[in-house]
Amino acid sequence: MAKRQNSVSLSFVLLRFAIVMSGCMLLCCMVWSSVLVRLQNTGVAYRGAVPNQQVEQMLAGEPKTFVTPGDDFLAEYALFDQNGEVLESNVEGKKLKVLAGFLQEDVYSIDVSRHTYADGSTAIFHWQYRAEFTNPVLRRMLPPFEYLWLATLGAALVLCLLFNTLWLRRRLAAKLKLFGEVSERVGAQELDFTIPHAGIREYDQVLGAMEHMREALYSSLSSQWAVQQEREAEIAALAHDLKTPLTLVGGNAELLLEEELPESSRKMVETIMASNDRAKQYVACLLETSAGGDEAFEQTSLSAMFDELYQSTKTIAEAKRVCLHIKNGLEGAVSVQKDHLQRALCNVVQNAIEHTPAGGNVYLVGSMVDGGWQITVCDEGPGFSKAALRHATEYLWRGDAARGTNGHNGLGLWFAAQIAKTHAGQLELSNRDSGGVVTIRFFYAAGGYPEHQSCPDNE
Repeated sequence: MAKRQNSVSLSFVLLRFAIVMSGCMLLCCMVWSSVLVRLQNTGVAYRGAVPNQQVEQMLAGEPKTFVTPGDDFLAEYALFDQNGEVLESNVEGKKLKVLAGFLQEDVYSIDVSRHTYADGSTAIFHWQYRAEFTNPVLRRMLPPFEYLWLATLGAALVLCLLFNTLWLRRRLAAKLKLFGEVSERVGAQELDFTIPHAGIREYDQVLGAMEHMREALYSSLSSQWAVQQEREAEIAALAHDLKTPLTLVGGNAELLLEEELPESSRKMVETIMASNDRAKQYVACLLETSAGGDEAFEQTSLSAMFDELYQSTKTIAEAKRVCLHIKNGLEGAVSVQKDHLQRALCNVVQNAIEHTPAGGNVYLVGSMVDGGWQITVCDEGPGFSKAALRHATEYLWRGDAARGTNGHNGLGLWFAAQIAKTHAGQLELSNRDSGGVVTIRFFYAAGGYPEHQSCPDNE
């Protein structure tokens, strides 16, 4: 693994974020204060002490008569006569009631003032220490200037917090995205790459662990690939070498057919030649598979394929002294991998023949069903055990005591099930009164399963 670059801790990243955030907020406060002072100096807004100063100026020298102030007077006031009746005021409603309450009580407060004139009338003044608009119209239409200006400071601080948080989120998300990219490449087994550097110590520690995992997986898959290549080469060599004895068997069988043989012997030699030809096809398929090739799909007559299946398994049934009954109800043509499908079907029929005692019957039924076609194979053997009904189509499963495993490697039904899936079909296992049933269904399109095609009753 390449040497890691210098990284900073996640705590440092967060501390830096806090410092930057505090600096931005402090800058906002400084700008806000400087603009406020400028607005006050240019006469846009009064300072907070102006209402108190106006009241003090109005009462300076203890005037004998009340002089009505102008529109620029900020304090609330009310002039009462000796009987408490309102003579003049710049407020009304609840505010006026508050001023009347100050008249009834001796209130001593920094924001309340009263003065009694020579004619016995009394003026009550009430103000607040806050900045106000100098324009009377704005004072009536808008909230106090100080409240609005504090709201702008709050909005600026919120925006500062939002922008800095989004910046931190974007930076951390960009680093976290590296984990997803690495996981995707490892999941796709694209292991020949270098784990990127995040720049954050905690992130780089996790990425370092992923780098060790990548190297271990790369080494393991490389070893498996080498073993697989070696095994495939051995299989290909063995399959190639099998062609020689098969050619000798076929050649000798042809020479025997040139001799005058009894009819029974001639029939045996013909069976040997047919089986030898089928073995050659299997060897050819094995060579194609080991070379990475695959059989192409081709249009095939269902009826002809069924007849070929019967011909290839009839001699096996005769050798076992089992009677093979057929019912060919197939029609039309479909696109299939013919050799693969024939091998799979042969495996199923041969398995049924091998588990049927001598003198028994095996039924091979081909039928058209809604949405597709199916082949059903019934035997008169011991049937499938409960375990086999669940696991017999699994790779290398050989645990069925009801149907003996001698000479079986757990590949026949598994291969048949895999070929059925390749052709958009499904293999099912079941039992009848005396024997096992294997049904392979194939569908032209997706849909429900058709009704099960039953096997003939035992004679």
